[in-house]
Amino acid sequence: MASTSKHHGDVAIWIEKVINSCETPLQEIAARKLTQQFEIQYRDIDRELNFSLSKKLRAALDNKFYSRIDKLVEKISNPE
Repeated sequence: MASTSKHHGDVAIWIEKVINSCETPLQEIAARKLTQQFEIQYRDIDRELNFSLSKKLRAALDNKFYSRIDKLVEKISNPE
């Protein structure tokens, strides 16, 4: 699935949806690469806007990563 719009705001929203749907480390790596490509593709937009959108996407990636790690630690700490 790909973003249907080329507008930077729409693409950022689509990438955030991709990030939120990640379930494995490999998917997170792909989403991180997608974020990096977004930063390259839209580097010519307003500098502050690019920084703000990139920061939001990177925060979503970090939240997803740490959430997954927390679940693994919980699983290890409380084996059933």
